[in-house]
Amino acid sequence: MKTGWLARVVVLIAGAALLFWFRQPIGDLLAAAGDQAAVSARLAQFGPVGPLLLGTILVLQVIVAAIPGHILMISGGYVYGFWMGFCVSLVSTVGSSQLAFLLARWAGRPLVERLAPADLLAKWNRLSTDRGLVFFLFSFMLPIFPADVMNYVAGLSSLSSGRFFIANLLGRLPGLILMSAVGAYGLRLSLHLWLIILAVAAPLTFVAWRYGLPRIRSVVSREE
Repeated sequence: MKTGWLARVVVLIAGAALLFWFRQPIGDLLAAAGDQAAVSARLAQFGPVGPLLLGTILVLQVIVAAIPGHILMISGGYVYGFWMGFCVSLVSTVGSSQLAFLLARWAGRPLVERLAPADLLAKWNRLSTDRGLVFFLFSFMLPIFPADVMNYVAGLSSLSSGRFFIANLLGRLPGLILMSAVGAYGLRLSLHLWLIILAVAAPLTFVAWRYGLPRIRSVVSREE
């Protein structure tokens, strides 16, 4: 128990230190979040420290669910190349989603409502009642879900952290690969990258279309 609390304190202190260190560039990048060229230009100015800055902002945009992240992922691929951009986005988004899940589990609804819109939390909390891994897997794949809010919804549910990690990782992979590839290569992707994207996305998309999407639409329509 003491070790667990110590780990949480260390993570919080490290996160606060990074936010303080990068407070000015974070503000500049968030101000330009809708402009991919401006974000890329600012990231390029930071040289080897840039990936750490990008990762810090991606963590922040997952924790504070109102901040958009796609432009940042595309910019990461553009400035650092596919593999570096993909790895930074993968570690940052999957890791921070797991952190958001644990924050909701540890701190409960009062803290979560300060980090995500209360109306969305209430809606998706109702819709996710008694849902499991597959439901949350699709929540990271399908655009009808507010993906970052679903981290908190899952944390407030009975889903285990291990099962959430599987849903978090597999559900985010297709989008992370695509955003990083578009940033690095535009739409002129090499054959092996198209094959990687298809190999990851095709089976997940088929399962979502065949089994998950009709059920999710049914749940959403009943709620509405």
